[in-house]
Amino acid sequence: MRAEGMRRGNASAVLRAVVADGPLSRADIARRTGLSAPSVTKLTAVLVDAGLLSEQAPLETAQGRPRVPVRIDPRGPVALGIHIGLLRTTFGLVALDGTVLSQRVLDHDGDFGPRRIAEQAVTGAGGFLTERLGGRRLLGTGISLGGWVDGDAGTVVEHSALGWTDVRLLDLLGDRLPGPVVLDQNVRAAARAELWFGAGREVDDFVYIFFGNILGAAVVVERTVHRGPGAAAGGIEHLPVSGVEDTACACCGAACLSAVASDAVLVERACAEGVLAPGDAHLPLPLERLIATARPAGTGSGDLRAQQLLRTRAEFAGRAVATIVDLLNPSRVVLAGGIVVADEYLPDLRAAVTDRVHRGWSADERIVTSTFGAGTLVVASAMPLLESVYLDPLALVEDGGAQEAAW
Repeated sequence: MRAEGMRRGNASAVLRAVVADGPLSRADIARRTGLSAPSVTKLTAVLVDAGLLSEQAPLETAQGRPRVPVRIDPRGPVALGIHIGLLRTTFGLVALDGTVLSQRVLDHDGDFGPRRIAEQAVTGAGGFLTERLGGRRLLGTGISLGGWVDGDAGTVVEHSALGWTDVRLLDLLGDRLPGPVVLDQNVRAAARAELWFGAGREVDDFVYIFFGNILGAAVVVERTVHRGPGAAAGGIEHLPVSGVEDTACACCGAACLSAVASDAVLVERACAEGVLAPGDAHLPLPLERLIATARPAGTGSGDLRAQQLLRTRAEFAGRAVATIVDLLNPSRVVLAGGIVVADEYLPDLRAAVTDRVHRGWSADERIVTSTFGAGTLVVASAMPLLESVYLDPLALVEDGGAQEAAW
C-alpha cells in the first residue's frame, strides 16, 4: 500500500510539473520533481498511453541523444465548466492545461427562478456538447456561481442577486448533466485556477477579490483556499463603506460595499443619471456599454459622467481592498470581475489602497489582475475536476479514462 501511494504521488508530481512548466523533457521533469530518471520514464509512458500527455518533436542536443519534450495532450480529456451568473449562463470545454477550447454564452430569459435556470443549463449544455465535444473524453461537469455556496451539500445557501435562498441546485440538476457533477462558489474556484495557472503559481498566499454583479473574496493560505464552517468564508459584500451613509443596501439596510461597488449598482446609477438609457440595463453586456460610453472615441473625450461613475466605483473597491490588506497582509491581491474590464481606473483603486493601508504594503507591486480574462468563469467552474486529475492521474488510468459523453 505504501509503495502504491508513492507511485500515485509520483505520477501526480510528473503531471503537475508538465501542467506548470511544460513542455518538458523527461530530464527536465526529473530535475523539477527530484524523481529518478527511470521512474520519470515509466510514469511518463503511462500518462502518454492514457492520453494525458503527448510527445513533441525531438530537440537536438550538442551531446547525447535528442530530448523528447512532453506536454498536455491537446486531444486529451476535457471538463465541462458551467457558470451561472445574474444575466447569463456560460458553458465551456476546458483542457487539462486550463485552455478554454470552446465557450458559449446563454442569456437568461428574465425568469431567475432556480428551476428555470437549471432547465436552461441542462438544455444549453446538451446542445453545446453535441456541437463541441467532438468525441473527446469528458471528465464531468463543474458548476459555479456567486453568493454563498456549500458545494459539499450541493446547495446555494444565499445568492441575493438572483434572489435564491437554500436552493438545492444539484438536486434540481440531478443526473441530467454528465457526471460526476461538482458545485463550487465561483470566487473560490477562480482562486484555485489562479493557484495552478495564474498569479498564485509564484506565491503561497494571496487574496482573490471579485468585483462584478456579485462581490466576493477567496483567501489562500499555504496554497489552500479557506472555506470555513458551512463554506461561508469570503463574504465581503456587506463590508461597511464610509462617506456614503445616505446609500442603503437592500439586504442589510446599511451603507455597504454591495450598495456602491457591484456592476449591477453601477449600471443602475448610470441609467438613473441619464448616462445610459433606462432599457440598457436589460440589454446584453450593460457594463461594457457604460465603459464604451466613458472611453474616448475619435476626437471625443468620452462621457465625463460615465468616467466619474467608474472612477468612484474603483475608489470604493480600493477602500475595501485596503481593509482586507490590513487584516491579512497577503503577498498578492488578485482582482477579477467587471472592475478589471475598465483597467484604466485601476490606478484609482491602487491609490485608494495606498491612502488607507497602514502596514507599508505596496499596492503598485502587489495588486495584479486575473490571468484568465474572458475565460475565467468556465476555467474556475472546471477546476475541481481538473484538480482531481492532477492529484491522482492514475485513478483516471485505472477506471479506463473519463467517460465518453453520449451527446
